[in-house]
Parts: sequence; structure tokens; C-alpha cells
Amino acid sequence: MEIVRATGALARAQAEWIVGIEPWKGLGYAAAPLANYLGRMAREREVWLARGEGRRGPSLGLVVVQDGFLLGGFVSLLAVRPEAAGHGVGRALMDYVAAMVFRDRSWLFVSCDSANPGALAFYKKLGFARVGRLPDLIKAGRVEVLLRKGR
Repeated sequence: MEIVRATGALARAQAEWIVGIEPWKGLGYAAAPLANYLGRMAREREVWLARGEGRRGPSLGLVVVQDGFLLGGFVSLLAVRPEAAGHGVGRALMDYVAAMVFRDRSWLFVSCDSANPGALAFYKKLGFARVGRLPDLIKAGRVEVLLRKGR
């Protein structure tokens, strides 16, 4: 597995499979707006892909990380293809992002849907601690949990 910076076109192409999996499916994400967001973030050099078999291999997962959030970095999206889940793709992406962020920042943040116990357990295993609740942030009636990990 290799982690590479995504081009705009490559980032946009990931939207189709992401909107078909939870929590994005349940939150009502649509492919076109997500593709636009991913393309914009890729132009800002903030989208990273885990690829199998080098640069030409299939994408296994994606992470979007934004700098300068509360004196740290913020993972605004982490998605792993269902067929790659449980094979260390999410951990590899998060380890990569943490190393990048912690060169200059003290904190790494992520938010997670409170109805996603698997993701909450994953982030806890990586050393993240809950720092707040964000009700109705993405969808009315849903709660995002803000998590933070220190250098």
C-alpha cells in the first residue's frame, strides 16, 4: 500500500463509492457536491489516497486533512472502501496524517457521527479522546463527536 496526494480528478472520482457507504449514505450525502468538495480540497493539497500496488493500483481509502483548526489539523473526512476495511488502510492514512500534522502542530482533531460506534472505537484505539458534542452539525437530529489527539 502506498499513500499519495490526490489530484483533483482522482479525488472527485472517489465521491461515488463514498456516498454509498455509512455514515455518508445515512447522512444523505450526494455524489456531485461531495465530488466538488473533494476536488477543491485536492487543489488545496489536502487529500491523500491509500493505493494498492503503487500509483496505478486501486484506491483503498481517502483522507482529507485541513490545517489550522484550533491550533492543529482537522481530518474532515476519512473513508475506506468496504472491501479494504479491517486491513489497516484507515490506520495507515491516520498515521500518515498524524506524522504530517505533528511536524508543525500540537493537535489533530476529527469529528465522528455519534451513531457510528465502530468509528468511535477506531479513533479511541488511535489515541483520540472526546472533547465535545456538536448536535445538528451535519444533519438535524444527528450528533457529531469532536475528538482530539495530542502530539
